[in-house]
This record gives sequence, structure tokens and C-alpha cells, in this order.
Amino acid sequence: DQGLPPEKHPAQAGTTLTLPMGTVVEEHIRVVNAQDRFYVAVTCPFAAGFEPMNPNLATSPPEAKPAGTFTRQPDYALYADDAVTFYFDKLPKGTYDFYFRLRSAVQGSFSHPPAYAELMYQLPVRGNSNGLRIKVQARKP
Repeated sequence: DQGLPPEKHPAQAGTTLTLPMGTVVEEHIRVVNAQDRFYVAVTCPFAAGFEPMNPNLATSPPEAKPAGTFTRQPDYALYADDAVTFYFDKLPKGTYDFYFRLRSAVQGSFSHPPAYAELMYQLPVRGNSNGLRIKVQARKP
């Protein structure tokens, strides 16, 4: 299995995804950009029961590396405690895919917020995905 997430679960409003604690989840964010844009932030907040897995750290385990491939590498990436954000000085017209991994770390029921892309200096220009509810259960012995 090599630490790969086993199934796809597209985020659909009103749905709940149930996972055991310790599950590695690969997030796939797709941005469809209708025209050339400058100073774009793609922010992917995640449920409180998860911790980000930054594949760029020397101490990261192998399962931190996503299976998906970025369509375009960001100019800067921030892996924070509550969101992963990809920043672009320029994002040409096109469709872009971004991937990162999380691990479910805390048992409970959590809101997994929608991801969004916005122009950093024109905040009304933005788009977002769906969010969903996630339940993290204790591992079965």
C-alpha cells in the first residue's frame, strides 16, 4: 500500500466522510483560471482533527509525498497548522491541479472547510470548492 490513500471521496456539500485515526488523506485541489492573473493565493483549510504532512521537510515520512503531480509549482508554499496555501506571482489562463497530504490525528467530528483561490490584491475575485463533515474514529484494535 506504500502509504497511498486507498479511495477517492470527492467533497460534496452535506456529506460526511468517516475515517479511522491515523489515516493518510491526499487532498486534490483543482483551479480553473479563465484568464492570466497575478498574485494568486490558493488556500486549502482543513479540519481540526488533521495535521499537514509537508513533503518538503527532510524529516517527512515517505507517505507525506502526494501521488498526484502539480500542474504548476507555486512560487511559495505554506504548510500551516490549519491550512496549506500555494502562492503565485503569475498564474496564466488554464486548469491547475495541486496535491498535499494530511493525517487524521484527533478523534471527533469536524467541519472540513472549502478550499478557495483569490487574488491577493483584489479580494472580491475568488472561487471556492465544497466543504464536508469528517468523523475521525478510534482505530479498531
